[in-house]
Amino acid sequence: MAVSSVVRAEQDASDARLALGVAAFCAIGLPTFVLLPFTAGEEWLPPGVDLLWMLAGVFVVVLGPLAAGLAGWASLVALWTRGDVLATRMRQLHLLTLLLVATYAAGLAAAWSAGVFVWFRG
Repeated sequence: MAVSSVVRAEQDASDARLALGVAAFCAIGLPTFVLLPFTAGEEWLPPGVDLLWMLAGVFVVVLGPLAAGLAGWASLVALWTRGDVLATRMRQLHLLTLLLVATYAAGLAAAWSAGVFVWFRG
């Protein structure tokens, strides 16, 4: 096996793990930082922590779709262009990334239609 193919395989594995990690953070961050405070009510965290929690919620709502979209796009391109030469484990990681991105998008759409983002307006 040539050195360049070994380096390329390591880069593919690293890309797949990074995309999966970003998608997992977004998919876990939405219920943790947005849906949990909405269902728990106004005064559920002690003062000081609530501000940090709300800031994380804003990041999940504002930057989460961008990060998840880029991770999904990277996985889609990797599967589309190099899917035949990727190892089975890397294909599985990319498919799991696409599944998590779709779950996050569905969760955002459901939260938007349920009026969860009322706190975001002001």
